[in-house]
Amino acid sequence: MLKIPEVKFGYSANQSNVDPNAMGDWLEACALFDGPDVTKGDVIDMLLEYQICSDENQDLAHLIAEEGWEEVSKRKRWGGLPDHVDITVNRISSQGNWRDDPIRSFFVLLSALRIYPDWAKDFQAYSVQGDLFERIVEVICPHLLPGWIAYRAGWSPDDTKNIPEIVGELVNRLYVPGAADLDRWLLNAGNDGGLDMICYRSFGGEREAMPLFFLQCASGKNWRDKIHTPNPNLWQKFLDSAVLPSTGIVAPFVIDDKELRIAALIGQIVVFDRIRLLSAARDGDVQLDDGFRDEVIDWLQPRIDGLPRVT
Repeated sequence: MLKIPEVKFGYSANQSNVDPNAMGDWLEACALFDGPDVTKGDVIDMLLEYQICSDENQDLAHLIAEEGWEEVSKRKRWGGLPDHVDITVNRISSQGNWRDDPIRSFFVLLSALRIYPDWAKDFQAYSVQGDLFERIVEVICPHLLPGWIAYRAGWSPDDTKNIPEIVGELVNRLYVPGAADLDRWLLNAGNDGGLDMICYRSFGGEREAMPLFFLQCASGKNWRDKIHTPNPNLWQKFLDSAVLPSTGIVAPFVIDDKELRIAALIGQIVVFDRIRLLSAARDGDVQLDDGFRDEVIDWLQPRIDGLPRVT
């Protein structure tokens, strides 16, 4: 078993102070990286041993464990867990090796970084992590939006694009004229304007006014700070486009329904979280090519090996 998470598992005296979403991430990580089985009895024992609940309050420990089971069951029902993850009343079983599903393993590991912040300090590599995430999203996007074309527009360690360069590329792809005086709208040309991925539906003709999604890929715990980027009004000005782009944020985390709804309202965005990404990847039988698959596994291996485990 992995150790009790360092955050969001607060001492619970009369009611649960354990976040169900964090509990779900912990249970998924335990089954996937340290399984194949996690039992409800083991979880209850750990809640008591780590003094999340007192020995005199075993009923509350049972309730917290049950909330975790409900969270994982919901994730499977919504398409975020594969068929080989079996959930019974008292057991979660994950058959196979985490290497067999590097996309899901990558997403679950990124969620573990959030609940083990002290452990994560030794394994942070934000630029590499973000680059891998965007490349995975690029592979999934055509299945997330069937019939659409996905193009990775933003900055990467190997391709440090800026707004004028991105505009130049999109002018050709989207058949838009581009701003006659781009400098008039630029505060800082040396970044990518928060645009990581563009998805568009081409109809074959060389005409503009096609459906557009401009996406921000957020692989870190600060994803909430990015719900207003990219700004659709600015990008419409940059491109001199007839269409105001729809915008969205893509994250490797399971975002609970209330937060997803509020983030969508505040940012006026579509939220693609882990559930939606993995469901689309499974429906489309998405596979990483061998070289990229090995790259993801090589990044994951030392982090999974170093996860905080009960000794």
